[in-house]
Amino acid sequence: MKSLILNILTLLGIVQGGAPIKEGEPAYMFSLLNHEENRVNLYDYRGRWVVLYFYPKADTPGCTAQAKEYSKLMPKFEALGVKVFGISTDGVDSLRKFVQKYNLEVELLSDQKGKVAKAYGVTLYAGFCSRDTIIINPNLKVDKVYRGVDPSADPHKVLDYIKKHLK
Repeated sequence: MKSLILNILTLLGIVQGGAPIKEGEPAYMFSLLNHEENRVNLYDYRGRWVVLYFYPKADTPGCTAQAKEYSKLMPKFEALGVKVFGISTDGVDSLRKFVQKYNLEVELLSDQKGKVAKAYGVTLYAGFCSRDTIIINPNLKVDKVYRGVDPSADPHKVLDYIKKHLK
């Protein structure tokens, strides 16, 4: 029944999704603006682990919990040399306000057209990203894909995964 509903919503243009990216595939190289209007290019992070967590909408309960949890864990990610980006279809102004309101430490990127989300197989529901996390290894290959993550648990799960794979 769920797949039938998704198919109908897809036909109506309410749900859009890209082909699911697989673990081991090259990461999709992107260039997006961050919450400070600076351009971020994924290729500049080769040689480092990168976390891309996609979330639906800034300043909503689940997204706020996830961003706060990543921010709280940011010193641990940074100590491991890991770069974390939160990505949504929100505009730069919305992202800036979200960061300022909660004093977030995580860098947020604006994917207003959803092009990067689709490239990583993230489903867009009426223009909002599903809650998925992609871990990219230092060789710029997709190392792990988590779909439909729990916003509060995701940052801890991701940190644990990276710690295990650094050994």
